[in-house]
Amino acid sequence: MRKLFAIVAIVLASQTMVLAQKSEPVMEKEVPERYVKDFKKSYPNVEKASWTKVDSLVYDVDFVNQNKNEVSVRFSNKGVETRWIVNTEYTPQTIKKYVEENMSKYKIKKIYILDIRNKKTYQVEVAKKFLFWTKDEKVLNFEIDGKFIDEQSKK
Repeated sequence: MRKLFAIVAIVLASQTMVLAQKSEPVMEKEVPERYVKDFKKSYPNVEKASWTKVDSLVYDVDFVNQNKNEVSVRFSNKGVETRWIVNTEYTPQTIKKYVEENMSKYKIKKIYILDIRNKKTYQVEVAKKFLFWTKDEKVLNFEIDGKFIDEQSKK
């Protein structure tokens, strides 16, 4: 019993360490000035935004827009990516059907529309759960009409 408890404690601690390394919240004044200017120019009416540093050149900002949609914008030296969180009820049926038929052991965690350089696609985050933690996460990419593009392991 003690060995089982020790193993579970080690696994949970390692999961926490992995999650902690993903990104860190930062104050707006810590974000490169060009990213803040671009954000305020594109979204002048946003009053409350949360910035996150993903790595030294990549920053995310999360906010709720005037239409009450959750939005996440990623700024990097490669350009800008915008994600709008989408409820499953507004997602094309072909996407939901694909997940049900091809990923039956996975559950949908999040669906969003991704806009990179004016090309919009759906990204669907799916995960397998094992006891209390996520065992396997994947990102499924779909055309805006719901046609499957590819699958990626989420790191």
